Parts: sequence; C-alpha cells; structure tokens
Amino acid sequence: MNKIISLIITLCIFSTQAVEVEHELGMTHFDKTPKKVVALDWALAETVLSLEVIPLGVANVKGYQTWVAQPELSDSVIDVGSRREPNLELLTELQPDVILISQHMAAAYKQLNAIAPTLVYSVYSNDKTPLISATQITAQLGLLLNKEQQAKQVISQTQQRLQANGDKIRRMQANIAPLLFIRFINDKTVRIHGAGSLAQATIEGMGLVNTWHEPSNLWGFTTAGIEKLAEHQQASVLIFGPLKAAERKLLTQSALWQAMAFTRSDSVFELPAIWTFGGLISAQRFSDHITQQLIK
Repeated sequence: MNKIISLIITLCIFSTQAVEVEHELGMTHFDKTPKKVVALDWALAETVLSLEVIPLGVANVKGYQTWVAQPELSDSVIDVGSRREPNLELLTELQPDVILISQHMAAAYKQLNAIAPTLVYSVYSNDKTPLISATQITAQLGLLLNKEQQAKQVISQTQQRLQANGDKIRRMQANIAPLLFIRFINDKTVRIHGAGSLAQATIEGMGLVNTWHEPSNLWGFTTAGIEKLAEHQQASVLIFGPLKAAERKLLTQSALWQAMAFTRSDSVFELPAIWTFGGLISAQRFSDHITQQLIK
C-alpha cells in the first residue's frame, strides 16, 4: 500500500512539472521543469532572474552587468559568447534544459534547437507593445519555470510602481511638461525614443506624455539630426547616460544646444545606465530614475 501511495505522489509531482508552452515558433513540451536555463537575450535573462531563477548561462555577461545591471547576475553564471554569435560548442557541453532567444536570433533557431529545446520570445517587435509583451513573456516563463506566483508578483509590482511614481510626480508638479528621450550618437546625431520604446511604454504607464510622435523602428527609436530637437523645446529632455566627458563637453560648447529653451530652463536630465531594450525590471528602474530626476 505504501508503495502504491508513493507511486501516486510521484506521478502527481511529475504531472505538475510537465508543461507545454507556446512561443513565437510553435509549441514545445517539457516533461519536467527546466533547471538549466540559458538566455541569449538580455531582456529574457532579466526576466528569468526576476523570477528568482539563476540561469546557467547568459550571452555577454560583462555587457549585461554594465547595461542591464538589475537583477544582478550571480558569479556562477557562465558567459556563453556574444548575443549575435553564441559559442555553440560551449552550449553543447553545458547541455542546457532550455535556451531562450528573441526573434532577432531566429536564423540560429535550428542550430540551437538541436542542442536543447529553444524558445523564442520577443519584447521588441513591429507590434510596438514592449510592456505588454514583457508582461506576457514574464507570465509564460513563470509557467515554464514553475514560478507562476513570482511572475504574478513581478507583473503586479511593475504596474503598481509605475502608477505610484506617476502619482508622485503629479503631486510635486502642477504642470508637467511632455518628455523627450534621447541618446547621443555623436555631436550632430541623436536617437529619439518614441512609439514601441520602453521609454514611451513606461511613461504611459505613469500617465505621462512623450512629445515625440515621429515614425520609429521596431526598437522604438528614430535616428535624427540634433536640429530636430528645436521642434520640441518646451519638453523636459532626458538623456540616456552615462554621458562620456567628451560628449558632455561637446554639449556645453554647442551653440545650438545652448540656445534650446529646455537647456536655458534647466529642463535637461541625465539618466544612469538603464537597458532601454529590457523587460519589466528595466521599466521599474526607468520609472524610478525618471521620477527622481523630475521631482528634484
């Protein structure tokens, strides 16, 4: 009788671990919860870590630590090569239970799927709904990794954080100027983040407005000359940093930049390193830093 009971318990545990998940290239069945996870996309690595799962491997660990930063990577995480060209030999040796990629690596799907079941999830696409996509992916990875409750918490925390930060800004400011998010490419060219960007999705969740409405690429930004900023001089400008000393010097010496109304009214703010192509944790950090700058 005891043996029968033990067998029933074992079968129940097995059945709760087995899962079939849908991803962008189809359905994949797992007999048990994957433990050895490799993420070749930083937004997916961020999401896995937010679920309190330590990945076996991540692409370009040093880059993740510099640009994404949060959640922190454990020292045990193995660098499996670049995000565009992962080390296939090393991946084969590691024998992961699952490999996570975005559509931007779809060309390598067959090679990677031959090593381990490979799932494709993209936060950034032509749908231009990164926060919605990140939320859906968090839920799907929660199901895959048996972390559904944690996924719900991350999703709820993100929604609450954005709302609370937006409320805080409104309490501190009677009139909130529209925002403009830029990253300097050089002294004459900038990337301006608009529809489809994490910046716009985050501030929409905060109840704030982006002044930039020009067409953007699937990453959510437009490349433009710095003179285009003259059309948005009443905005508060948030610069994705950290700015290099040479870049800061160029701005202080630029007659055009110094003539802008947002410069003369001290409505220019520098953000720290935040992964602008991240997931829900990046959105939370983004929201926190925007709030800190605007209520100084």
